[in-house]
Amino acid sequence: MSLESWEEDWDMYTKILVPLDGSKTAETILPNVMRLARESTSKVVLLTVDAPGLDSKKVGPSWSNMGDALATLERPDAQMKAYMDSAASMLAGMGVEATTVTVAGGAAEEILIYATDNGCDLIAMSTRGRSALKRGLMGSVTDAVVRASDVPVLAVGPKSVEGKDLDGSIRSIAVPLDGSDMAETVLPHVEKLANLLSLDVFLLRVVRMVPWAYGAHERVPMDTTNIETALELEAKEYLATVADRFTAKGITCRTEVLHGVPWDKIVNFSTTTNDMMVAISTHGRSGITRFVLGSVADMLIRSLETPVLVVRPL
Repeated sequence: MSLESWEEDWDMYTKILVPLDGSKTAETILPNVMRLARESTSKVVLLTVDAPGLDSKKVGPSWSNMGDALATLERPDAQMKAYMDSAASMLAGMGVEATTVTVAGGAAEEILIYATDNGCDLIAMSTRGRSALKRGLMGSVTDAVVRASDVPVLAVGPKSVEGKDLDGSIRSIAVPLDGSDMAETVLPHVEKLANLLSLDVFLLRVVRMVPWAYGAHERVPMDTTNIETALELEAKEYLATVADRFTAKGITCRTEVLHGVPWDKIVNFSTTTNDMMVAISTHGRSGITRFVLGSVADMLIRSLETPVLVVRPL
């Protein structure tokens, strides 16, 4: 996508898919869902996945213990139905139309299939705080969904804090851009969120100077001042062009050029206040490539106390 093809008629969310497993961790996404659904009059689908072969005796009778099991989104039928019905009733009491659905299979796969087959235009879910190595060995439902979903994913991570959500303190949205068409695919979503929730927009560009890429190294010193100045000027001009599009639509928009490691600088900037979420476009990597290279979106989800909207280019 390029700025010239920025869609003008992209519809707001009409059906939000919310995977739940009965745990407190999964429920941390609900305040965000409530605000979005109320403002957009979106319908909400609460989904649980009944994984075949689950032995509830091995997991234990406690919902808390079940929530910590390796396979997520699993519950005995009677308990889970009561839980899901209660969650739907709670949302209804807040003015949100919600239905419940139970499907069987692998959690991540079934979430993705249901979202695609039933016209969901947003998946909203929470994630656990596993280390990169454990995620690589055991897998993670949220990681898998973010990596493969054709539908935008609104995620809250293990450091999420009650009140730092769309129904609480969130008043702005930070948008990391690198000048690529891929990064710009998030812009229509940012525009709609900003209009829907009256959010200010902060456009970010992280400039990372790597001296050896320009012929400099320890034994051959090189003055890269001019290169750094040119990179920063190019970043400012690019962000200004994008900002003009938001300003023309009546959205308050500011820009900021940062220097350093992208995910670290984005996290630092986003945590300077308690009212900023992040929206980012990301590649869908998997396996050893993801493990070695890492993922800015993944690091943001696991580092921030506020929600992250992730859009994967189609």
